[in-house]
Amino acid sequence: MDADQVVTAFCQALSNNNLDEALGYIADDCFYHNIPLDPIQGKAGIAQTLGGFGQMLGTFDFKILHQVSSGSIVMNERVDVFSKPNYGLPVAGIFEVRDGKIVSWRDYFDTRQFSKGTGIPL
Repeated sequence: MDADQVVTAFCQALSNNNLDEALGYIADDCFYHNIPLDPIQGKAGIAQTLGGFGQMLGTFDFKILHQVSSGSIVMNERVDVFSKPNYGLPVAGIFEVRDGKIVSWRDYFDTRQFSKGTGIPL
């Protein structure tokens, strides 16, 4: 799979509530940063973080609006829809893929929008 396909498959696995499959697209030493929260290094930390998000927000659906790629870099504009509460958060994501695995993932979103929509203060 090329970088675009890896990111699409990763987002689809999360949308299907299949964390194990999604983690299969993540490199063991992946760097994940939900800007402006603290960054996370490594697949185990990412698994724990995504699991925590699931407990707080229920399932989530990554609705990709636009996605572009250039070589190993993939950028998408999407709406992450959470089931608890039913709320969609606009997000811009930047992924770097190497050897078929995501090695870097940064998401940019408005914390005020998140807190207002979910009731969870950041």
